[in-house]
Amino acid sequence: MSSPLERLGRRMAMALGLGRQTADTNEAASTPTLQVALADEEIRSDVPVVQQAGFRSRPLPGSDIVVLFQGGDRTRGVAIATGDQRSYPRDLQPGDVCLYHLVNGAQVWLKADGSIAISTSGKVNVSAQEAAFNCPITCTSTITAQGDIKAGNISLQQHKHPVTTAPGTSGTPE
Repeated sequence: MSSPLERLGRRMAMALGLGRQTADTNEAASTPTLQVALADEEIRSDVPVVQQAGFRSRPLPGSDIVVLFQGGDRTRGVAIATGDQRSYPRDLQPGDVCLYHLVNGAQVWLKADGSIAISTSGKVNVSAQEAAFNCPITCTSTITAQGDIKAGNISLQQHKHPVTTAPGTSGTPE
């Protein structure tokens, strides 16, 4: 018979597990669940994945999973952290923070020098009521607009130029 102290020690040792995700995340329930392979061929299914409010990810099979077992009970696990050694950005500098996509490599990179870099091989879509830039803007490619472009109160579509060699003003832009 083991002593209460030995039982407590065993429960504490069993409270945390590091494993690998073995199948796609089950998104059908209100809290997503996954299957994890732990040490000694221990498999745990339907492990809830708890994430920070406001952040959401769907880890891929093969991802590293940290599982917390409540009270050391291996039947009551909760995944508290995920990581994927196969795809993380490897060029971060001390103090950098990067949100990145596991498959296509798209990144939002908050750099230690205060700059922000956004990179993707796809399209960047911004949907908002209004966007304001309080800085100089440099574009190295074509700018296409569906609506009018204004500088101050001067409309690119509606402005007219005074004609100095004849009376009147020019017509609207072509």
